[in-house]
Amino acid sequence: MNTRQTVPERLLTVAAELFAHEAFDAVSIRQITSRAKANLGAVTYHFGSKEALFHAVIDRVGSRFADRFVEIAAQRGAPLQRIGRIVTMVLTEENLPAPNMILRELATDRPLPPPLVHLMQRNMATMIGLVREGQRDGSIRDGDPALLAMSVMAQPFLLRMASRIPRDIAGVDRSDPDTQRKLVKHVVTTITRSLASSPGHRS
Repeated sequence: MNTRQTVPERLLTVAAELFAHEAFDAVSIRQITSRAKANLGAVTYHFGSKEALFHAVIDRVGSRFADRFVEIAAQRGAPLQRIGRIVTMVLTEENLPAPNMILRELATDRPLPPPLVHLMQRNMATMIGLVREGQRDGSIRDGDPALLAMSVMAQPFLLRMASRIPRDIAGVDRSDPDTQRKLVKHVVTTITRSLASSPGHRS
């Protein structure tokens, strides 16, 4: 732990690490403050509550994730190519705590935290923009851009968030580099072909 950070920064850093691996209810304020080398009342003092700290963590890590979406969407290349790059990023980017947090939150009965809703809406808007761009230039088939974007995002997010499904159900071991490359190529090809305006159109 970098004690030269301010107390709020240390709390955010530690909380992000803990929430990346544990559910909200499984992480205690004492765990957070102890690892952050902060007073037990620091969370309440700086953030108001553990829930508010959790929201701040989602906003921090989620913003970085959403920034990667925007960065890739702004790159050169055809819309289908950029969609393929985003799908690849979701499946391969290391140290990506946001999907784990999303999966756990979706599995609870609690209302989705506002920062998480904002994150998902922001990523969806980026994908919708790429779909519409492809529809304008004729490379992406007709259809409701929001529904097409949702279909694009569902597969890589499911595989990333529920990483045991490929291994335990289909026998696909993503820890093997060659298998991971084949999986990523398969997912990107499947998604881009499903979007393409004609079977012969290449991403």
